[in-house]
Amino acid sequence: MTASKASRNALIEQKRREGATLAALAAEFSVSPTTISQVLAKIERNRRVIKLRLEAPLRRVTKPYEGECPTSAPLRQKWFN
Repeated sequence: MTASKASRNALIEQKRREGATLAALAAEFSVSPTTISQVLAKIERNRRVIKLRLEAPLRRVTKPYEGECPTSAPLRQKWFN
């Protein structure tokens, strides 16, 4: 998506939150009401996906790199075994 479309979509979202109708937005931005609906649906879908991903547990825990583990031998064995 180009920067101009991204800024247009942000304006569409802002004006919709302020109460503008789909027809008014379509006339203002010279696109169809269907396009306005699709833009708003995509924004909402992206927001839901981001929220779910942020709330999801980690899939796996990785072991630290060699330089990040404790220096004592007993602790190093605990981390890597």
